[in-house]
Amino acid sequence: MFEAMALLIKRACEQDPSLISSFETSLLPSLQMILSTDVSEFFPYAFQPRAELVDLNGSPIPGNYMEIFAILLLPESWKKSGNVPALVQLLQAFLRKAPHELNQQGRLSSVLGIFNTLVSSPSTHEQGFYVLNTVIENLGYDVISSYISHIWVALFKRLQYNKTVKFIKSLVVFMSLIFVKHGPEKLATTMNAVQPDLLQLDLYVKSLSPSDSKLCGKMLDSIVTLLSHPEEDRVEEDPEVPDFGETVGYSATFVHLYNAGRKEEDPVRDISDPKQFLVASLANLSARSPGIYSRIINENIEPANQAALFQLCSSYNLTIV
Repeated sequence: MFEAMALLIKRACEQDPSLISSFETSLLPSLQMILSTDVSEFFPYAFQPRAELVDLNGSPIPGNYMEIFAILLLPESWKKSGNVPALVQLLQAFLRKAPHELNQQGRLSSVLGIFNTLVSSPSTHEQGFYVLNTVIENLGYDVISSYISHIWVALFKRLQYNKTVKFIKSLVVFMSLIFVKHGPEKLATTMNAVQPDLLQLDLYVKSLSPSDSKLCGKMLDSIVTLLSHPEEDRVEEDPEVPDFGETVGYSATFVHLYNAGRKEEDPVRDISDPKQFLVASLANLSARSPGIYSRIINENIEPANQAALFQLCSSYNLTIV
């Protein structure tokens, strides 16, 4: 039933956006009744169509949605683990559609408090990163600057006491997002403000140590593999088994509604040709530090990937010196 509802909302509103208000009038009272009467089995389903409707609305969203937003920020709403993925999806929709309202009445502090709670638990840390990344993508640095040190402290604290491969991957994605959205200097200075010399960035270098050269080469080798090999040739990772250790008593199980799915945003959508961007960036860096990057390529990149990289350089008429 809920999947059919999500599909109907999606198809109808994509063709005629004026129908959004009709769906809001007919569906929101019923969805609210599920919450107010504590029908916990349906909680995960009730939040997902709400997120879908928020995403379909233009900015700014109607004022009545802010009442839902206020409820969403209450700590009590997040106590049942089965609700967390759907709540995060709804929260992300609000962050995308109402970023200016987020920076009012202490809402941003509440959102980051939710992130802190989620990221501290192995079973919900990935959901915490979804929240955090959406904040970074939709708010200017002037808004988040006073919170960024607290964010790094929360991340480093979790890294110290429970370092997992999955967490490290999520952390690297977050660091990359800061790099892309706000530049390498902001990434380095904010991290080093928490712990001096934690991250040293100098893209225009005269020399690199052997260990740094090897690390840089390995990273570049992986990037070339990613860009030059078809997706069907890549090895799929085994899915991780979720940690249910913190679940006590009954909790509704989250079931993803396909047609009300999470909206993925591309933080680098301005880069239309990733291959051209890679070789142009390498050509620019090598021109500033001649000989450094060509040596890294020769010494650390697999021969097949070297050939693929130089073929790209030839295609775009660029040179790595």
